[in-house]
Amino acid sequence: MKNLFLSLTILYCSFFYGQDDYSIVNLDSNLIEHANSVILSQDIVLEIDSYNSMTYTESRTVTILNKKGLSAINAYAYYDESTKIKNLTLTVYNTFGAELQKFKERDFEDVSVVGSVSLYSDNRVKYLSYTPSSYPITLLFEKEVKTSNTAFIRSFQPIITYDQSIKRSTYKIQNHSGETLRTYFNKYSENVSQKELDENTVMYSFENLEAVPREVYSPSLETYTPQVMFALNTFELEGEKGQGNNWDMFGKWQYENLLKGLDELPQSTVTEIQSLTAGLQTDVEKAKVVYDYVQKNTRYISVQVGIGGWKPISAAEVDAKKYGDCKGLTNYTKALLTAVGVQSNYCVVQAGSEIQDLEEEFTSLQGNHVILTIPQENQENIWLECTSQDIPFNFLGTFTDNRKVLAVKSTGGEIIKTPSFSEEHNYQFTSAEIILKGSSIEAEVKISSKGSQYYRKYGLKKENPKTIKSHFKSYWDNLKELKIENYKFVNHKDKIIFEEFVSIKNDNYLKLYGEDIIMDVNPFNKFENNIPNYAERKTPFLVERGFVDEDEFIFNIEGLSVETVMDDINFESEFGTYSLHFEVVNEKLIVKRFFKLNKNNYEKSTYQDFVDFFSTIKKFDNTKISLKQIKT
Repeated sequence: MKNLFLSLTILYCSFFYGQDDYSIVNLDSNLIEHANSVILSQDIVLEIDSYNSMTYTESRTVTILNKKGLSAINAYAYYDESTKIKNLTLTVYNTFGAELQKFKERDFEDVSVVGSVSLYSDNRVKYLSYTPSSYPITLLFEKEVKTSNTAFIRSFQPIITYDQSIKRSTYKIQNHSGETLRTYFNKYSENVSQKELDENTVMYSFENLEAVPREVYSPSLETYTPQVMFALNTFELEGEKGQGNNWDMFGKWQYENLLKGLDELPQSTVTEIQSLTAGLQTDVEKAKVVYDYVQKNTRYISVQVGIGGWKPISAAEVDAKKYGDCKGLTNYTKALLTAVGVQSNYCVVQAGSEIQDLEEEFTSLQGNHVILTIPQENQENIWLECTSQDIPFNFLGTFTDNRKVLAVKSTGGEIIKTPSFSEEHNYQFTSAEIILKGSSIEAEVKISSKGSQYYRKYGLKKENPKTIKSHFKSYWDNLKELKIENYKFVNHKDKIIFEEFVSIKNDNYLKLYGEDIIMDVNPFNKFENNIPNYAERKTPFLVERGFVDEDEFIFNIEGLSVETVMDDINFESEFGTYSLHFEVVNEKLIVKRFFKLNKNNYEKSTYQDFVDFFSTIKKFDNTKISLKQIKT
C-alpha cells in the first residue's frame, strides 16, 4: 500500500508540477524501493584560498519518505574560534514541490557541544529539529562555513547511511591556494565520475544509486562504499602551520604542535603520583597505579575528536577541573606516566562498534577518538582506554578493538594495530545446578565471561535491580515464568573476568503427558539469533567477532529414569562448531554444550548456508528428552 500511494502521488505530481525541482515527480521507482529517504541532489563546493583559509558550501535536497528517514535531515553546523558560519537555512516543500516554510540561521538552536562545561565553551553547534506532519516531505538544507583549519578536508562519500537512495551527488574542489592537494580513491570508487573544469577545479559526481539495505552481519558502510579523500601537503590546524605527506612526518608534526608542552602537571600532583608508585619495580606496576588514579579522580566529558578540536586541553587543566574529553584524559594519563618514568604514546583511532581502520594508504587527518598505548619490548603493548572509570587496565572493548591507529610519537608517527579478540578470547562458561520439582525447576546459575562477552556485561554491576531483572528475563526469554530469587556479580578486573551468580525458579518448565515428563535440556543458553532469509543478499557478509560458549547443566533426576536414547550431537561447518554431550552419573543428568562461531569475511553467496547453520544450531538447542518416575 505504501508503494502504491507513492506511485499515485508521483503521477499526480507529474501532471500538475512536472517542472518543479522540489517535487518527487522525476524519481524512478528503483530509487524509492527499500528507501526511507532520497537525496534528490547534494552539491558540495570546497574553495581553498590558502593553506589556512577554506570555505565549505553545501546545498542538499532530500525527500523524507517516512518516519524512519528523519535522520537524513542532518540540519546542523559546528563552529568555534577557527570556524565561522556564513549561511544556514532549511526550506520545507510539500509533496508537490510547493514551499511550506523556511527556517533561517536565527531559527536554529545554538548550544555548546558539551552543555555547560566551561573548558569547551568555544565549541558549539547550531541545529534544527524538524518533524513533518505527514510524508513524503522534501527539505532543502543550505550551509556555508569558513575555517582556518585546513588539515581536515571532508571526503567525497556519497553513501553515508543505509536505506537512502541518491539521485545526484557532486563535490567540487577549487584549489587556489598554490599548495599541493593530494587525492585518494578507495577501491570501491570505480563509479565515481571525475571531471577537470579548469586547472584549479575538479568535480566529482555520483548518480542514480539505489538504497543500500541494512542487512545483518554487514561491515561498516565506510569499508565497502565509494570514498574519495583529500589532503593538503601544507595546512593549518589549531593555529599551527604544518606539513606532512607521510605518517612519520605527520605524526611528528602532531606531537610537536598539538601535544608538546601540554603535559606539565602541578608539583603537588607529581609528588602524589610518585609517592603512590614508590617502591614499584616495573613499568606495568606503575602504569596500573596511574590508571587507577585517573579512573578514581577524573570523569569523562563526551566530545568527539574534530568536533571539540584536535588539540587536547593541558594536563594541568584536567588536573584542576577533574574532567576532560578523550584527548584531555589521554594526554593527562600520558603526563602522569611520564612523571613516574613510563613512556607512552597518544593514539588516534576511528572508534565505533563496527571495526574501521584509518586509511593507511593516505596520510591525512583521520579518526574520531584517542587512546593510549605503552610499548613493551618482546611482548604485546599495553593499551589504556582513558575515558572509562571502570574498564580494566590493559583492556580495549569492541569500541576500539582490532583496527589500525596512528601512534603519535616525538620521533614520528606510526600506523599500528590495536589488539583483536580471538573466538577463544570471547569466552563464556555457564554452569547450573538444577532441581526438578513437579513441573517446575529451581537452579543456581553461574556465568563467567571474558573478552567481548565481558565488555558486553560488566556494566551490569552498576544497574538498578529493575534493570538487572529485566536483563535476565530478556536473556532467558525461553523461560516464560521466570522468577529471579537473587543475584550477585563479581568483576575480576585484574583477570578481566565477569561472574554472575543467579538463583532462579521457573514454573511449568517440565511438560507432563501422562507418565511422560518432557524436558528441554538447555534452559540457560539458547541460541536464538533468528537472522532474516533474504531473497538475495546485497551487502558484504562479515562476522567481525566470533565467540566460544561452553555450558554444563546438571539436572538432579533422583527418582526419575531417562527414557530417550541420548546420542551425542557433533556438528561442524565453515561457520563454526557445535556439540551436545549427555551422561548420567549418580542420579544426575549432565548436559555439556559447546558452540563456537568463527569470525571471518564470507562470500555473499554463502549467506543462505549461514542461515541454515543458525537454524541447525537453534534446532539442536531445543533438544528435549523424556523422563519417567521410577516405580518402587
